Amino acid sequence: MEIIDVHCHLEAEEFSSDLEEVLNKAKSVGIIKLITSSVIPEQWNKSLQLSQQYPEIECTWGIHPWYVKEEYFSDLNYLLSDSANKIIAIGEIGLDLKIDNPPYELQEKFFVRQLEIAKELNLPVVMHCRGAFSQLTGIINKIGMPEKGGIIHAFKGSLEIVEQLTPHNIFFSFGCGITYRYSSKRERVLNQIYPKHILIETDSPDIPPSGQTDMRNVPSNITIVLSVLSDYLKCSEKEIAENTTNNAKKFFNI
Repeated sequence: MEIIDVHCHLEAEEFSSDLEEVLNKAKSVGIIKLITSSVIPEQWNKSLQLSQQYPEIECTWGIHPWYVKEEYFSDLNYLLSDSANKIIAIGEIGLDLKIDNPPYELQEKFFVRQLEIAKELNLPVVMHCRGAFSQLTGIINKIGMPEKGGIIHAFKGSLEIVEQLTPHNIFFSFGCGITYRYSSKRERVLNQIYPKHILIETDSPDIPPSGQTDMRNVPSNITIVLSVLSDYLKCSEKEIAENTTNNAKKFFNI
């Protein structure tokens, strides 16, 4: 199988001592590409260095809603620099109403600006959204999406949200969170979006699979995601890997 992990954080401190080993294990299970997404400006150069050092890594730049600060707003101009020619998406960006701080108003300011930059650059966006799908949908309906579309990673939303967002060329990515308990809502969503709008990820080093909650998540755990998806979709892991990999190649133009 050829597999693409569309969302992880390889620039994270948790991988500073053994990244080579982590990547070798990832390749051994069939991963051919890993999309590492930065979450603060201080990570952007590290992400780029990783993508230049390892052919299996591609990078995206963004400011995550958990980490927005007013002093970061001017850093967004750097996304329009020549260096941005080396990234394949803007992200991780988004909205999160499950937290009180940073305030929603500041999150929205950053999300809107990064979405505008992605449209200007014609780059896709990688999005985080918790408890804010009505707000996210409203913004997208108002200002639009990049022509290349977007991903909502670690998707936990409803079929109604899928139906609202799919026309905007938005894909829905699933990671190790699906290993925790069966969900009939998720089954309906998966059968609606499969095979055309589904992607897979690990969000490494975050959200490890069930039974490994005290451990660091790693990209090779994507095989566990495939196994659970196979149960939900009643088709082979190989077929799911092929469809999600084809979707990722087209989406990221890789």
